[in-house]
Amino acid sequence: MEIFKKVKKEEWKTTLQDLRKAKICDKERLDSIYTTLKEGRNLFESDRVYLESKLKQLDEIKSKQEQEQKEDNDSPRYLDIIKKLHQKELGDFSRLELISNYLHDGMSILVEDKAYLERKYEELKYLNERNLNAKPQTILIDDFETRPTNAFDYLAQTISNIIKNSQPHFTIGIYGEWGTGKTTLMKTIERKLKDGIVSEKEQKVLTVWFNAWKYEREDNLASLSLLKTVAYAMADHEQFDSVSKTIFRGLNVIGKDLMQKLALSIVSKEKMELDEELTQKMDYMNKLYRESIYFDGLDKIKRQMEKIRDSAGPEYRVVVFIDDLDRCSSRKALEILESIKLFLDIEGFAFVIGLSHKTVTHLISQAYKATGLKGEDYIKKIIQIPIKVPTWSDENIIDLIENKISPNLNEEYTRFLRENSAMVAKVVEYNPRQLKRFINNVIIAFETFASKENATLIKFDEIFLVKIIRKEWPDFYDMFVSQKDFREVIRWLVNQPKEFRKYFKYLKTPTEEMPIEQKTKRTDLLNKLSEKTGGRVNTFHIDILSDFTQENWDFLANVRETLFGIDDWKVLDSVMDVVEEFSYEVSIGPKQVEQK
Repeated sequence: MEIFKKVKKEEWKTTLQDLRKAKICDKERLDSIYTTLKEGRNLFESDRVYLESKLKQLDEIKSKQEQEQKEDNDSPRYLDIIKKLHQKELGDFSRLELISNYLHDGMSILVEDKAYLERKYEELKYLNERNLNAKPQTILIDDFETRPTNAFDYLAQTISNIIKNSQPHFTIGIYGEWGTGKTTLMKTIERKLKDGIVSEKEQKVLTVWFNAWKYEREDNLASLSLLKTVAYAMADHEQFDSVSKTIFRGLNVIGKDLMQKLALSIVSKEKMELDEELTQKMDYMNKLYRESIYFDGLDKIKRQMEKIRDSAGPEYRVVVFIDDLDRCSSRKALEILESIKLFLDIEGFAFVIGLSHKTVTHLISQAYKATGLKGEDYIKKIIQIPIKVPTWSDENIIDLIENKISPNLNEEYTRFLRENSAMVAKVVEYNPRQLKRFINNVIIAFETFASKENATLIKFDEIFLVKIIRKEWPDFYDMFVSQKDFREVIRWLVNQPKEFRKYFKYLKTPTEEMPIEQKTKRTDLLNKLSEKTGGRVNTFHIDILSDFTQENWDFLANVRETLFGIDDWKVLDSVMDVVEEFSYEVSIGPKQVEQK
């Protein structure tokens, strides 16, 4: 602040008056400055400097006074905060009472106490907000992904282009094992085939979805359910409606067995009817039989499809998606495949079948065991274009966790999952369905025990971590839980002591050695651990640790805070019984898939 700027406004009188009241200036010198300014003369440079310094000092005094006044006014606020903290039993009771006494006595509290109250108040607000917005955690639904990974999206685009641009009388097989994403890929293909601008009844590519497993328990032939599904989808379509009527009419008589039963029911009557009446009935039944799907009805459908494609355009076609074929019995699976064979010669129909190659070929081989027909040969005659579901990589699983799964979880569950997604991907064998089962299992265990008295002893991260360790390294887990000495040795090793630099350097160095040779080398290096610990680490411990790669040690180092923060392993081990899963007879994951 410069005093000469205030001369023009004649504010200098007030300013000098404030300095007098503050009693921070030499009275005689201040009077001299007052006289100089009153007479309109310029101040000496020394007086100017002196006055500026005192005005700065005055500002500091005023600022301090304002702060003190504000703090005095904050006393009711701090007392209210203490009251709310007491209600929620949050914070150190003794310290809060001491601060409260100071405030009630009109005394100033320490800066550290103010910071403590502010910190606890923020924690209180967070808890209140979380409780207000918290919703019960639901499990992850095992459904297809509406927004698949790039690999699935690119492949779906390629397959949809093939379907749109090829002569439509072929079958595509989508091969993949349990939970690897067959349905996701097929649904993505279906979405890319549709024109989003027009209605379902105006689509040039009419898509039909048939879930084979839904009809497993029906007494009727599975082919009947499939044909009805196709006919219902075609009904009322501006181009395919006439074909729908032909299919329905053709389903009046399904096969030779039914015709024989009808004939027998007629000829077995006690009172024989006239030959003429019997002939009329037989003629009528033969007419129905000729119009069935298996005879003239099929030719009629073929002619109708040709006419539609000639008049409306060659882009018109029907694409039938058949899912869950590998979940059916061998009889039902064969019925559906036989139905597909009916349409293979009709231009205008294409089929996309999702199946486990290994399972379906086994089912067919079983069904034709007497004749010796191999399921592989049978499948090759029906499926012209075999396509394997993309193998799930670390990046795919991590993307699924971060962008698809985490948004559906409570926030407190996502941190550990995101930080350790690579190891989680490995544990679930790169299988998205198994991943969801894995997460659901942990959520159920945590939500169950979180409502009990020992809830404070169990954290979600701990359950998740221990489930990973128990599944990936069961022998290591058993030893780690039961032996405190072993846990201490692992804690020591995770910090990579100087004595084991050679061991960890070996792990990090790429080698061309075979797995057995690598294990032998690790064992030799780890034998020094037994000497270092005075025999506390025995040969069985070393045999377990010799299987650990650098990736394993990096994982343990990343989770050491959670791992070694577990106080009661007995409690947590009992929780593991809830999250234990049954083993599956059928191997899962793309690593186990054997394509021929």
